[in-house]
Amino acid sequence: MSVDEHGQLPQDFLSHIRSLEESYCASDDPIRQSGFAGGYVRWRAERSPVLEGIDTDGDLLDVGCANGYLLECLIDWARQRGLKQTPHGLDIGPRLIALARQRLPQFNDNFHVGNAWDWQPPRKYDFVYSVWDCVPEMLLKPYCERITARLLVPGGRLIVGMYGSRSRNIPPIPLGYHLRSLGFEVAGETTGGDPPVTAFAWTNV
Repeated sequence: MSVDEHGQLPQDFLSHIRSLEESYCASDDPIRQSGFAGGYVRWRAERSPVLEGIDTDGDLLDVGCANGYLLECLIDWARQRGLKQTPHGLDIGPRLIALARQRLPQFNDNFHVGNAWDWQPPRKYDFVYSVWDCVPEMLLKPYCERITARLLVPGGRLIVGMYGSRSRNIPPIPLGYHLRSLGFEVAGETTGGDPPVTAFAWTNV
């Protein structure tokens, strides 16, 4: 699966990504609206390791932010570590972005509706977090290159995440190894959950 003749993502892939909005919005539970059904204890254990890649104050963009709940949690968890992060979010689903703006109204202007592949940011960020399946797997390398070139300040950091599934017994891939195989210099990596069900790795600009 690759981009079309206009450089756009395939319509069937975009349709799948857009379809997630309806399933997420079917619940009032903010965790389920984020695409997770394992409850708060597992949520924190499997998502908070994102912060291992965040070592300074700054502006954090979550690509594929859904309803903004993960960002809200990351900002709070970072604060508990003595770090101040300003939340920014991008999602292809307008209903999800509306929920994120309601969740974090003081940062209303920091949330944007857009396609992760070709979004033109209004500014650049210190940290960008994205799960690796925001684009088809074969486009991960150019996708990460676009983020580092267009979305990150000099000295910024891209954090990539991969979610496996405990219920389906799907472990996360060795994400650091995978990024290295694509030519990226990995500055750090970690996992989340027991047994590990999420993986995170980061690279610096």
